[in-house]
Amino acid sequence: MLASILQSLGSATFFASRAFVPAFITALLLRIGPSLPWLEDQDLIAALPEAPHWFTSWACIVLLGLLSAVEMLSDKNSDARHALDEFGRFVKPVMAVLTALGLAGALDGDFAKQVLEGGVAPKQGDLGAGLLATLTGVATFLLVGLRALVFELFREGDEDDDAGVQGLMSWAEDVWAAFGPLLLVLFPIAMAVLVGLVTLLLYLMRKRAERREDDSRAPCPGCQQPTYRCAVRCGQCARPVESPLDVGFFGTTIDRPVKDRARHPYRLAEKKRCPVCATRLAERIPRQHCPACRHETFADPAFVERYLGDVAARLPLTLVFCALFSLVPIAGLMPGVIYYRVALVAPFRRYIPRGRGMAVKWGIRILFLVLVSVQWIPAVGGIVVPTMALVNYLVWRATFLAVAREPELAPAAA
Repeated sequence: MLASILQSLGSATFFASRAFVPAFITALLLRIGPSLPWLEDQDLIAALPEAPHWFTSWACIVLLGLLSAVEMLSDKNSDARHALDEFGRFVKPVMAVLTALGLAGALDGDFAKQVLEGGVAPKQGDLGAGLLATLTGVATFLLVGLRALVFELFREGDEDDDAGVQGLMSWAEDVWAAFGPLLLVLFPIAMAVLVGLVTLLLYLMRKRAERREDDSRAPCPGCQQPTYRCAVRCGQCARPVESPLDVGFFGTTIDRPVKDRARHPYRLAEKKRCPVCATRLAERIPRQHCPACRHETFADPAFVERYLGDVAARLPLTLVFCALFSLVPIAGLMPGVIYYRVALVAPFRRYIPRGRGMAVKWGIRILFLVLVSVQWIPAVGGIVVPTMALVNYLVWRATFLAVAREPELAPAAA
């Protein structure tokens, strides 16, 4: 019974990461576990009846395997990941409950029959299994919300994952969701402690982010409205901020005074923050009204030209660094791609609607596959990453300008 409790409640963190992978691994372990010498003596596996039921049937396992593959592949794309998270908010708790019920059914065939057929008065042990499944679903729902809050911190500053941080986190979650259920069977107490520590870590990360967000604001001397310390002016009374602070890589306020105040509004816009009051911008279009001060971004042609010039000024140095990265066969490819995406692509791509952005990415992907295939050749490889950087820059710059000039994408009058 203790093993079942640890397996069900402990799996909540795995379902917070993925919807189908933990269910697939759990069902597979229940099906083949008794035939594995290093699992057959585990309490959970030893308690299984010989006959499989719906959760451990090969049809269910194959279906869960296919869904797991689709889930993991989709999560590697920044656009699909956003939609997958919205979908997973509701599916993950449901899958956690079904898996907990499947686990209980695998251990007790009578309980599975009652769940599937209904109309039979449940025994006390069956009620306990149902309650355990409900608690697992509730715990998963809460952890999914906590995970979303933590991951939102990274998406706010790097929505398209140009730095690759979210991609690395995605791979880490794949490993956690795939191997966690197995380790939970082998080392239930140790994994239960680890699960608790991971949950605590997510909670502390969110609380720290909330404190930093509060510390990044200060009352305006003119109207006392809480104003971001990296803002150019107060969003309420338009009073200039005397000594604005700079913003870091993810667009968060850092405790460092702005060196070039004239360039600071363009730096804020690059991080998808209002160039006036520094409020985060939600829409993926260049021209939009700030939700706080109602300033219309990129409405001034002079501002657009200066913004384009600010990004273009990085092009020569970026191409030099990309050439140096490209001289290193294979190993230099990924750092070079990340570097030019952050420097040249991100300032434009985060303002492109997702549908348009996906079409652009697929439009240039074939060319890049050809370039990557010859990057390992020393004489040719030195120009591969710079070529990729220049093509990306030109394509995304042109797309940004086209979207900014489309009248149907202009915001309605305030």
